[in-house]
Parts: sequence; structure tokens; C-alpha cells
Amino acid sequence: MTHDDRETWRINIENDADQVCSIYGEAAVDGVFQRYDATCFDDLCPSYYEEVFGDLELMINDN
Repeated sequence: MTHDDRETWRINIENDADQVCSIYGEAAVDGVFQRYDATCFDDLCPSYYEEVFGDLELMINDN
């Protein structure tokens, strides 16, 4: 994965995390990261970027 790819994932995941936090609260975002043994983007294994992004998107679109 290139540096640009990683930064694109960071931007997308952090933006979605902010949206989910504003809708459901910080605990909801923490729960998503915890399912993948992480506390934030920096702790997240790159193989889980797509899954975390998808989970956050589902939560946003569920509102």
C-alpha cells in the first residue's frame, strides 16, 4: 500500500468516525475500532481498513 493510499483511507475513516461520533457518540466509534483490536486509525491493521470504513458507513446510512 502506498503512502497516498494510506492517507486516503485515514481521511475517509477519520471523517466517517467523526460523523458516527456526532450521531451515536464516542462509544459507538470505539466499539467499531475495538472489533478490530484497535483504538484508533493508527492502531488499525491495514487489512481491516475496508471493513472499518464499511461499518462506519453503515452506521451513518442507518441514521
